[in-house]
Amino acid sequence: MTQSPDFLGFLDGQVMTFGRIAAELRRRGDYSGGGIYDAERTFNGRVFELRRHLHRMFDGLEQFHINVEFDIDEIEEVTLALLEANRPLLAPGQDFTITQIASLTRDEGAQEPTGVTVLIYFELLDFSSFAGGYRDGIRLITPETYGLPNDAAGDGKARDNAGGQVFPLMSNGEGIITECKGANFMFVKEGRIKLPDRGNVLPGVSMHMILELADGEGIPVDEGEYSTSDVYRADEAFVTSTRFCIMPVASINGYAIGDSLPGHVTTRLLDGWKGQVGMDFVQQALDSI
Repeated sequence: MTQSPDFLGFLDGQVMTFGRIAAELRRRGDYSGGGIYDAERTFNGRVFELRRHLHRMFDGLEQFHINVEFDIDEIEEVTLALLEANRPLLAPGQDFTITQIASLTRDEGAQEPTGVTVLIYFELLDFSSFAGGYRDGIRLITPETYGLPNDAAGDGKARDNAGGQVFPLMSNGEGIITECKGANFMFVKEGRIKLPDRGNVLPGVSMHMILELADGEGIPVDEGEYSTSDVYRADEAFVTSTRFCIMPVASINGYAIGDSLPGHVTTRLLDGWKGQVGMDFVQQALDSI
């Protein structure tokens, strides 16, 4: 967590600066025993889908039987109050990422957790880590790379050696594609969004947003089991995540996806998302680099 200590945060019921939080955690010397977290971003200083993110966090806490002393309403109230306090520190063009953590702690040498630390902290959104992807797309690789399709050679687009952020696209034991690390993946074929079976992935809040936008735009969605070879033949593809919302995919395993970047459906979804949040977050990110 690298950020200015001027931002206010929350640690186990107390509001304090990030610097004080870091000092207190060092003083305690707690050893993490794992936990659950979620994170949101702001648009023009307004947090997006906070309640939906918190529901996902509290569902995880329930699933892993982690009991915290604050309920979802209290965490939401504190987060919004901190946002109001921190918002004046944003410079033009800046936004926040906000993270809530409930972490099991244990004393040194202890076998079982001895408590739960609840933490909320704010960071400036780092556009430099993804902004170029809006312009150049991202590259996907599969951990076990399959051979390129037979029709890839000689068509002038089989190998795309351009730079760009690389995301691993994971698959299950049967070779069915699932998701990227920290992001959901979808592709488009003949105007239809192809969504990997949600039983094989961790559905993100941004994935749900895509499905709502697609429904509003009248874009059909097919949910099913797809292989890497299906993605090779896609017309376009994209990944979704809280920080960047939608990021177009330029290539998979060096094989270029589609003829334009972003593709037609991806562009419609980006435009719909911009309308939902009332700002052009793509241009915001590009202006930062």
